[in-house]
Amino acid sequence: MSGRWSAVVAAIVVGGGTAHAEREVTGRVLDAASGQPVVGALVAVGAGEAGSDDDGRFTIENLPFGRHDVVVIADGFRAYFGSARVGDELTIRIVPAVGEGELIRVSGRVPSGPPLHLDTTEIRNLPGAGNDALRALQSLPGVARTPFGLGGLALRGTAPRDTKVYLDGIEVPLLYHFGGIASFLPTAAVDELTLQPGGASVRYGRGLGGVATVTSRTGRGDRWRVGGEVSLIHAAAIAEGPGPARGSWLMGVRRSYFDAIQKAASLDLALVPRYGDAQLRWESGDGQWMAIAFVSDDKLRLVHDPNDASTGGINTSNVKAFTYTSRFARLGMRYRAVHGATQLTILPSVGIDDVNGRANHNDQDKGLHRWTVPLTLRAEVATPLFGGTLSFGLDGGGSRHAYDIINTPPPSPSDPTPDMVLRRSLTRWTADLGAWIEQSWFVANDKIEIRPGLRGDHIGLSDQWSLDPRIVIHEQLPHHIELTQSAGLYNEPPLITDLDPIFMREKPMLGSIAAQLAFGGKAIVADDNEVSATAYYQHLRQLPVDAVTGATPISANGGTDSGGALGISRELVDAQFGSYSYREAIGRGYAYGLELIARRNRGTWTGWVAYTYGRSLRQNPTRGPDYFAYVLDQPHTLTIVGTTALGKQWRAGGRFRYATGNPFTPIAGATMDADGDYIAIDGPILSSRLPSFFQLDLRLDRTWRRAWGILNLYLDIQNVTNRRNAEGVTYNEDYTVRSYTRGLPIFPSIGVEYIP
Repeated sequence: MSGRWSAVVAAIVVGGGTAHAEREVTGRVLDAASGQPVVGALVAVGAGEAGSDDDGRFTIENLPFGRHDVVVIADGFRAYFGSARVGDELTIRIVPAVGEGELIRVSGRVPSGPPLHLDTTEIRNLPGAGNDALRALQSLPGVARTPFGLGGLALRGTAPRDTKVYLDGIEVPLLYHFGGIASFLPTAAVDELTLQPGGASVRYGRGLGGVATVTSRTGRGDRWRVGGEVSLIHAAAIAEGPGPARGSWLMGVRRSYFDAIQKAASLDLALVPRYGDAQLRWESGDGQWMAIAFVSDDKLRLVHDPNDASTGGINTSNVKAFTYTSRFARLGMRYRAVHGATQLTILPSVGIDDVNGRANHNDQDKGLHRWTVPLTLRAEVATPLFGGTLSFGLDGGGSRHAYDIINTPPPSPSDPTPDMVLRRSLTRWTADLGAWIEQSWFVANDKIEIRPGLRGDHIGLSDQWSLDPRIVIHEQLPHHIELTQSAGLYNEPPLITDLDPIFMREKPMLGSIAAQLAFGGKAIVADDNEVSATAYYQHLRQLPVDAVTGATPISANGGTDSGGALGISRELVDAQFGSYSYREAIGRGYAYGLELIARRNRGTWTGWVAYTYGRSLRQNPTRGPDYFAYVLDQPHTLTIVGTTALGKQWRAGGRFRYATGNPFTPIAGATMDADGDYIAIDGPILSSRLPSFFQLDLRLDRTWRRAWGILNLYLDIQNVTNRRNAEGVTYNEDYTVRSYTRGLPIFPSIGVEYIP
C-alpha cells in the first residue's frame, strides 16, 4: 500500500467500575462514506491497541475497569477520537481524508488515570442519590458529609471552595443547585464522573483540594430521539440527533417546581427553592471538534409567618424579606488534532457568574451582588520524547470581578466597632496565567511509571507567583496489584471580597498553599472486584482566618469557628459570596487519613464499601497557638452501597452512611448585660461534637424495555428510618438549655425516566 500513515496511541485512562462480562472492548471500523470495513486500522483503547481484521473487527482485552479514550488511525482516513467503556461493542465510522501519512507507533503505556470514577450505569441506580449524577460523588471515600444534604465537595480535610470542578475541561463555579437538591447537569447528559481527592496532576491549578471532572455524553447521531424525566421535584427533557460534519447534537432542559407547588397548594414552607438548567452540545463525527454551552439558574426566597421568630433554628423575627439568586453560564469549544505522534488539544471558553442575595433586616435593606466574567484558554500538547511521553500546556485567562455590598462592615483594624450600614463596590480585571510541563517515563518493561511535573502560576488577584513541583510514581505488580505514590505543592488565590477597600489593608491578601503526600495501592480480585487503600497527609499554610474579634461570642456569631450547621454553611457559600469578616492569610493546618474501598464491578450484585479515617486541624494565631478541629473534621465515615437485579425487570438497592458528628463551639455559661440581655461565654473552640450521623436509603427500580426505548420507574427513599440527625445547636434565652437543629426527615423521591 503506497502513501504515508499517521497514528497516535495516546488515550488517557479515566477508568471506573462497570458491570460487564469481560474486561475488553470489541468493535468494527467502517468507511463512513461507503459502509465497507476498513482493514488494518490502528485502534487504541486506553493503554491497549489492536489492528482491524479483514472484516474491520478488533478486540482489545485485559483493560482496566471503566471508560477509556479511543483513537483510530487508518491510511487515507481522518483520525477518529471517541470513548468507550469496558464491555462495549463499538461501531466506528471513519471519514476519508485528503492526504497521506506515515505510521508512527508510540511504545509504552499512557499515564495512569484518576482513582475514583462512576459511569452512568452505576449512577442511574445508586440509592440515596435521587437519580442525580453528581450527588453520587458524596458516596465515595475522602468526601466529608455536609449537613442537610447541602452541596459542596470537601475532600481530605480541605474546604469546599478548595475543590475544582470541570465539565469537559471547562471549570464551573458550582457543582450543585442550592441546598444540594440536584446537580447542575442531569444524569441523562452525563457519561462519567471522576474524582481525585488529592494529588492532582499539574494540568490543574489554583486549588488546594481535589479535582472532580464530569464528562458529558456524546449524542447519538443516527436519528432524532427525545427522552426525559418527571419526578416529585423536577421535570427534564433531553433530545439528541444528527448534526453538521457527520456529528451529533445533545440538548437538555430541566426545571424544578417547588415554587409552583407552594403557590398552588399554599404550603406552609419557610424557604422555597427553584432551580433550572439547560445544556447544548455538538460534536463532529470524528471527535475532532466539540462545542458546548450550559447554564444554571437558582432562586431561593423566604416565605414565612412574620410572627414566627425562628426558621430552622435561625432567628428570623426581624427579617421581612430574603431573596437569593445564583446563575452561571459557560460556552466553550474544543479542538483536537494529531500530527505524526503528537496530539494537540485546544479549549477556549467564556462565561458569566451572577450571585445576588438581598434581605430586609430590622427595616434595613442589606445584600451582596457579585458577578464575574471569566475568559479562559486551556491548551495541551502530548508527544513521545526521551523514551516516554512529554505533555505541556497553558491554563489561564482573564476575569472581570465586580461586587456591590450593602451591609454593616465587619470589624477590622481600621474600624473595630462598625455600626452603620454602608454601600461599597469594587470592579477589577485580573489575569491568571498557568503553564505546566509533565514527563512520563516507563521502566522495567513498562511496569513502573515515573511522572514528574512542574506548574507555574501568576495569580492576578494577589499579584502572586507560584511554582509547584509534583510527582507521581506508579507500579504494576504481579497478580493485578498496583501501587501509587504522589507528592506536590498546590496554590490557591484569595477571594475577591477579601480585597474589600473598606479594610484598608497594609499588606496584600495572599493565596493559600498546600503540600500533599499520598501512598496508595489497588488490587483486582477474581477479575471483577477492586480493593484499594490510600494514606494521605496535607500541610496547609496561609489559610484565610478571621483576624479581628467582634463583640458577638464565637459560639453565636455564625462564623466558621462557631461550627455546626451555620459554621459549615459559611464554608459552603464562601466561594459564591465571599467572606463576611475581616480575614488575613495567617492560618495554618494539617490533615491526614486513610481511605479504604472495596468494590464489586459486575454480576448480580454491584456496589462498594468505603471507609475513611481522617483528621483535619486548624490554627488561628489570633485565637492562640493551639490547633483545633476543622469545622468539617469527621474522623470516621462509612458508606455501604449495594444494588442487585431481581429478575430482568426489577432492581433493588440500599445505601447506609455513618459519620462522626461535626464539631461545634460550646457555650460554657452566660452573663447579663446592663440591658438585661444574656451574653454567651464561649467554651473551647470547636471542642464539642454533634451526635453521630446515621442514615439508611433504599431504592427500587422497575424497567420496561421496548423497541421504542426504555422506561424506568424508580422510588428512592432517603432516610427511610426517619432518624432525626442533629445538624446544629440552639439555646434558650439564658443559654441554660441546649437543643439540636434536626436534619432532613424521611424524603421519598419517585419518578419515571424515558431513555429512547
